[in-house]
Amino acid sequence: MSLAIIDTFPNICRDIIRSIISPRKLYQMCIEHLPSFSTDQKTCLHKIHLSNAYDSLDISLIYKLLRQFSLVPPPTKGWGNIPDKVDIKLSDDIERIRLCRNQLAHRCSTNITKVEFDNYFDQFRDIGHRIDLNFFKKTNYEYNINGHKTCRMDTQMETKYINTLKELENLRLRFEKHPIKFYWGESFERCLVNLRSMLKSETLEERRRKVRVQIIFQNEADTDRTIDILNSIKDEINDNLSGIEFIVATKGSIVLTADVLVEILEIDELFQSTLTLFLRKLLERIPTSNTESIDMLVLPVEDYTQWKVSNTIGEPVCLNFDIEAGFFETDDQIEEQLRQISDGISKNSNGCGTSIDISASLLPICLENEEAYVHSLLLDENTTTTEESFTQAQTPVKYNLPVSVSLRKQINIKNSTHESLDITSCIKIVNTLVFTDYGNNRLIICNSDGTDIHHISLSYKPHYLTEIDSNTIAVSCSDSTILIINISTGSVTSTINTSDDCWGISYNLNNLYVVIDESIIRVMDLTGKVIRTITVPSDLITDITVDRNRLVCIDTTSIYCCSLDGQLMWKFKNDKFQDLVRVTTDNAGNVYMTMYYNTSTVIVVSDDGKHHRELLTESDGLRIPRGIYFDKSENSLLVCNDYDAFLFDVKQQKK
Repeated sequence: MSLAIIDTFPNICRDIIRSIISPRKLYQMCIEHLPSFSTDQKTCLHKIHLSNAYDSLDISLIYKLLRQFSLVPPPTKGWGNIPDKVDIKLSDDIERIRLCRNQLAHRCSTNITKVEFDNYFDQFRDIGHRIDLNFFKKTNYEYNINGHKTCRMDTQMETKYINTLKELENLRLRFEKHPIKFYWGESFERCLVNLRSMLKSETLEERRRKVRVQIIFQNEADTDRTIDILNSIKDEINDNLSGIEFIVATKGSIVLTADVLVEILEIDELFQSTLTLFLRKLLERIPTSNTESIDMLVLPVEDYTQWKVSNTIGEPVCLNFDIEAGFFETDDQIEEQLRQISDGISKNSNGCGTSIDISASLLPICLENEEAYVHSLLLDENTTTTEESFTQAQTPVKYNLPVSVSLRKQINIKNSTHESLDITSCIKIVNTLVFTDYGNNRLIICNSDGTDIHHISLSYKPHYLTEIDSNTIAVSCSDSTILIINISTGSVTSTINTSDDCWGISYNLNNLYVVIDESIIRVMDLTGKVIRTITVPSDLITDITVDRNRLVCIDTTSIYCCSLDGQLMWKFKNDKFQDLVRVTTDNAGNVYMTMYYNTSTVIVVSDDGKHHRELLTESDGLRIPRGIYFDKSENSLLVCNDYDAFLFDVKQQKK
């Protein structure tokens, strides 16, 4: 179950928000509301701004953003309520995902009955089916969820996912008043710290206001009957209570919503005694399944007051004009041309224009590939001449290709001058670099600054590799073998045998995409079970990368960009570029490749395959490079020769 909560559901949520709004535009919307986010959430938002990707966002934060900014229509029964089975809007499934995540993350015990297990997976599968069928149509979420239910888990994998699930809330036993054990996690603890800090300066009237909390029965059997009883005697429960007021009981185990005076939360002993008195009063009135020990979880209730989005936030309007070169000969001619453009816009606005001042930034002229002279104007309402707009005006808008590459670190991965290496592939996982040393049957691992070099010996020759998670990689090797390796422990956790030679490999949405015999791509799960086979548009495919619902593969002379079912979207070929060996993509979908024998070069091709540039050459230190990997989290490019590597920072242009 934790596989679905930790892997599949976050990916569904990221797909949803990615299909609605770009990360950087969303970040701009969030700026004025940053005080409403926790420190961890602010860090995640900052990451999406830097990387222009949603990989750092979890279910809770995506739910908050979708709901607060009204990025999707509300669920059938409204936000925060449990959808009925017949409710099948996209937002209904977003609400179900949040509820499932909370129900599992808020459990004090990982024990679960077979009936509960099956009921959860029925719900998981239905969510995946609707997402596949109605909203994305090219995803495999239902298949992945079915795989989660039946996949084999060794002890190490089980421990990892159970611990990760627990860490979502980091619940701890806070105090016990027999028979009740009270738990709460970091979110409630942060609320207490913030409230107590605020109380020091508040007046008596302010201290008497209330905050809303939830208290969840963790081990109650007859939930429907208990909820009916509690709601029917609400007034009786609240009679003679001080500092806490029972509001409602709902399903999700049993969720009690209560208002608590702020000043009650100021002192641990006062809060504990109030909770204990309140719950003992409830327990006197309901039948409990286990009076020996009753686990209670205390949670904050987040305020979801809908945020308003400033109407000044939006994408600039970019106008492109073909202008005869002669008009740029003098300033007077430029001004006259711009005046004519301005008059033309004003006359043709048909009364739908605005009296608000509009500023226009002139962007550099693009002469690349001997195409027509293009002059661009960026129009944005309510803008003024600032350093930011000046900087923006200096940035060329050309196909979103990288504007510059700067060397961060050259890394020598040889232990001695006498050591012979044969580096074929590389990846960067956070601050760890991993290289395949094909000639020595091993992986070379080091920090991103080149320190702490160590090795993992293998029984096969490693060729290509891909990241599965922050500790795990998959390596395609000689003898038709794929190894799943934990780089933290240096151990091979599983071995997959393929029918023919395996080449390029990429991991995406819980599946491995593997080039087999240079002629087909097999999609398989981490146990090696083949899900489907993709026919590729070349008989000599060597490397592959899968990203953004596209697969990009190469042979020695061409790049092929295909949908995940193998339909060719575009092909790039240039006779100047031969001996292509490795491929990777960035956040914008641009494709990077190394060329090996005839020229030591890295080229980048735009995400539509129409434009390209030489990015790195021998002058940058390349000597017959093979491995290449783009780290999307920090816009860096790792390139390796046979014996050393280079880590570059990549500055990308704005669209």
